[in-house]
This record gives sequence, structure tokens and C-alpha cells, in this order.
Amino acid sequence: MPENKRPSIHDRLQRVLIVASAGLIVAIITTMWLTESLPATVRWPIVVLLVFLIALFSASVLQRQVADLIEVPLQHSVAAADAIARGDVTKAVPAALTSEFDQLASSINRMTEQMAAASQSRMRVEKLATMGRIAAGISHEIGNPVSAIANYAHVLRMRTKNVPGTTEPIDALEREITRIDRIMRGLLDYARPRRLTPKPIVVDNVIEDVLRLLGDQGITRRLNVNRQLEAPTGVVYAERHDLEQVFVNLMLNAVDAMDRDGEIVIRSRINDATAFGDGIEKRRTDPLPQKWAHRPSKRALAWLARPESPPKFLQVVMADSGTGVAPEDAERIFEPFFSTKQPGKGTGLGLAIVASTIENLGGTIWVQRAREGGAAFVILLPLHASSLCSTTPESSAAVD
Repeated sequence: MPENKRPSIHDRLQRVLIVASAGLIVAIITTMWLTESLPATVRWPIVVLLVFLIALFSASVLQRQVADLIEVPLQHSVAAADAIARGDVTKAVPAALTSEFDQLASSINRMTEQMAAASQSRMRVEKLATMGRIAAGISHEIGNPVSAIANYAHVLRMRTKNVPGTTEPIDALEREITRIDRIMRGLLDYARPRRLTPKPIVVDNVIEDVLRLLGDQGITRRLNVNRQLEAPTGVVYAERHDLEQVFVNLMLNAVDAMDRDGEIVIRSRINDATAFGDGIEKRRTDPLPQKWAHRPSKRALAWLARPESPPKFLQVVMADSGTGVAPEDAERIFEPFFSTKQPGKGTGLGLAIVASTIENLGGTIWVQRAREGGAAFVILLPLHASSLCSTTPESSAAVD
């Protein structure tokens, strides 16, 4: 039953008492009418016995109603509170029959979700601190030797410029040096804070530039990229490079999942928090009778439940027709060094950097099953104040 239609405890008990009283009165009147011809010595004991039985039945019904309306939901709430005191924030309170206890259940469940999100955030901060110390040490110990190897490779290329058969191995050497450097930079970008210079950015423009960049490089040549960018005023306060890195990582992840052949759908829209909670969306390209329902993830619900959660936000979905993500990996996939790719094909830092960047922008991200059969990454970002203005901020230059 919807929350706004649940009766209060007072209303439910009042209805029960009215029905019981009306039944008692009707029973007494009927009994007196049927026993009117009987002697008084027989009639009144029958009336008293009937009144006693009806009162006993009414008391039993009232006791059952009190148990269903007050005692049972109160026991559920106490059990959830005891679980929270033990550190278990997974226990949920079921919906109650009355508005008061239903609101209490919703408040307790919302509190446990926020506590779980805070616990995950605290664990992530601890991981970041550890990763930062590890990254600093590794960068110091490995950075200098890698730079020296890169310099020697450059010298070797200059000295063997005219020697046949040396170009290919030197290219491979420099490529692997670049890969090591990329891993180190990714680790540092994930772990350490850096000075930011954000500004209002139109996200649709960034997506278009990233698609153009990857298309020029031939990465999406065999893919069917379906753009559904419907947020020309979707402005966020961020660094353009960070947003480019997010969408490049997601695109490359989708390409790897499909082995460079398949379909990618990119959607953007400005969404409303109240409508988003229903979790039902339909694309223009979906068949008319088809219904596609997705309940928002726990990440999204926790994000929307924050006091500073915006009433409107930018939603970006990148879906592919690849192999998808197993449900048990839906959270682990954003952890550093976790990868479902074959050894040597990924560092396990791409999605970790994506999640870290989105969270630093005040948003959230999660993965779910896509209509196309693969994975759908959903991003929610708070809108900049300029999204409500008539003027659109200047888009930065295209990706280099």
C-alpha cells in the first residue's frame, strides 16, 4: 500500500472499535427481540451470556489488531536497532500497516543505507591512504629507472637509425615503457589528491569530442555507436581532462568487452530525483509494448538520500552489447587492480579511476545489465548553476 494511503494507528483502532460496538449493539437487540416471548428467568441469562461471548470475541479481535498494528512492527524496529548496535547494517525493517510505523521503518532503512554507504566510504578512504603511500614509494623506486631506460631506448634508436631490423624491437621497448609509465600515473592519479582548476563544462560536448577522437584513431571503426545526447544544457563543474578520461576509459572498456565489434549506446539527459526513484525508463527506440524496469542501485539511493542531493541532475548511460558484468562483480569492478580481462590486457585501474573521478565531482556511478545484453554504466552528476541560465558556457577545445 502506498505510504500516503496507509491509515494511522488511531484510525485503524477506531474502525475496529466502531465495528465491534455496532456488532455488540445489533447482537443485543436481535437477542432481546428473539427471546421476547421467553420467561424473564430464562431470557436474561441468555442475553448476559451472549453479551459476554460477543465482548470476549471483540476483545480478541482488538488484541489481534494491537499486535498487528503495534507489537509486531515494534519488534521489527527493535530487532533492526539491535542489529545496528552490533554493527550489522544489512537488516531491513519490513513495511508496516500504519503510517506511523511505516515512516519509522523507512527512516531506519534509510539510516542503515547511509551507514553502509559511510562505512564503504571510510573503507575507501583507508584504501586510498594505503594506496597513496604505496604509490609514492613505487613511483620513487621505479620512476627513475624507467626514465633511464626510456633515455637509453631513445639513444639506441638514434644510433641504430640505419641498422635493418632494429626499429620494431625498439618500438616495442618504448611501447612497454609507456605502458609502465601509464600504470604509474594511473596509480598516482587514483591515490593522491591534486590541485584542480574546474570550470563549467557541457558534458555532451565532451562526449562528442571523445567519440570523435576515438573514431579518428579507428578504435570505434567496427562499432555501431548510437548517440542519444539530450542534455545540451547539462553543465557540470569539473576539469575537462577528468571528464575526457572518464568517457575514454568507459569507451575502451566497452570496446574490449565486445572485442571491437558490437553496439554502444550513449545517452544523456537531465533527470528529476522524484521521477528517477520510480526506476522505470523507456527509450524512444524501444518497441511500443516493451517495458524495461530498473530499480536504482544502492549507490544511487544513498546518493539521492543525502541532504545536499540535488532535485535535478545529469544522467549519462553508456551501454554495450558485450559480455556484461556478473552481479557478484558489480561493486568489485570499481576496486583498484580488479579486472575481468585476460592478464596483460588491463591494469585494473581504469574503472577505479572513473569511480574516483565521478565521486570527486560529487556524483555516483554503478553498473547494471544493459538492454543490449552487455554492461550499462550509469553516471549521476550534480548540475552547475549555469544549467539553469539561458547562456551556455563556452566549450573547451577538442581533445588533443
